[in-house]
Amino acid sequence: MPNFSPKTNFWLLNDAMAVGAQVSRFITFFFRSLFWSLNLLLALYTLLSYWLLYALPIQHWSAGMVMISIPVAWIFNLVCVLIWLTIRPWRSWLSGLVLISGIVLFGQRTFVWNSPGKLVSANTPLKVFSYNVQSFGLDNAWERSHSSPRVRRIMNYALRYDAPVKCFQEFYTSTAVTDYDVVRRFRQKGYGYSAFLHPELAETADGGVGVAIFSIYPILHSGREVFSRGNGLVWANIKVGNDTIRIINVHLQSMGIRVGKVLDQEKLTGVRHETRGVLSALRFGFIERGQQVQRVERHIRESEFPVIVTGDHNDTPYSVVYERLRRLLPNSFEDAGRGFGFTYNRLPGFIRIDHQFHDPKLPLLDFETINYIAYSDHYPIVGTYLLGRAAKK
Repeated sequence: MPNFSPKTNFWLLNDAMAVGAQVSRFITFFFRSLFWSLNLLLALYTLLSYWLLYALPIQHWSAGMVMISIPVAWIFNLVCVLIWLTIRPWRSWLSGLVLISGIVLFGQRTFVWNSPGKLVSANTPLKVFSYNVQSFGLDNAWERSHSSPRVRRIMNYALRYDAPVKCFQEFYTSTAVTDYDVVRRFRQKGYGYSAFLHPELAETADGGVGVAIFSIYPILHSGREVFSRGNGLVWANIKVGNDTIRIINVHLQSMGIRVGKVLDQEKLTGVRHETRGVLSALRFGFIERGQQVQRVERHIRESEFPVIVTGDHNDTPYSVVYERLRRLLPNSFEDAGRGFGFTYNRLPGFIRIDHQFHDPKLPLLDFETINYIAYSDHYPIVGTYLLGRAAKK
């Protein structure tokens, strides 16, 4: 075995440390370069999503997939900013500028903080309540037959909430049990006028009416358009004092979000199966809602009266549906809401898919997402609008 002198050992150790330092520098350089390349791709992807939503040059379902991912892209860009600030601060500018651009373009549809307006004596306030009631739970045979407390709570809340115009999606009624004859109970509460997506089911023992409008004010005319069994729109021209407005209540094709089912899977094969199911449902939903929103637009344009569109749109503020309606009518949450306004009471939970849009002739006094009422898989939303000559001016 060779016997090295202390001097030789020193040089060998020094060479080994130099090689180790070079390897370390190479690894650091490699990962920084890789991270920067990924950061560039992320920035380009985010800017692409901005362009698709802002210009709507393509309304293909794949473009819709890119658009709704904007909040996720923001999160990743924020992570990039924080990482670069710790290792290469000057490189944080890229994702920083991308984030700032997103806030400028789409910040108002993400987070707002408006103060409630003041009521002028010449105005007539009109509160429009909208709620996807998930069939009140009555579509579940066990809950229906056992008079479930959840069923009673959500039904009583919908009946007792103080609003002269109430719009529902996934509305259900049954004449078989007196307490579940919801249509009759609404009429006893003073809501003498109504319009349904499936009026033929309103007086049956198994009444999946779907979309419904109830009003204490006279409904002069109404109409409906069925998209599928549970999806469609109902419109009603409602006379409030000397004013007549049109309420359009919509329930568009479901998003197909089943995140809970994906997370519940114990095996990878189950996760893959459920994930493919979610993606397939999302694709189908984008295609269907893209066609359905065109029919909603037609009813808006054909109305001779100021319009309020409300309901379960099953699409986020970063979607073709939202953007197209927003170009026709201002969004009520943006004008008078507070916070993020999330309306979906299931995983992922941080999305707003129930909306109201209003004619500029109907200014807003207030808009609220009632996120402490968790009876359904959606939270109720309610907008208070101002009618009258002063409001029209």
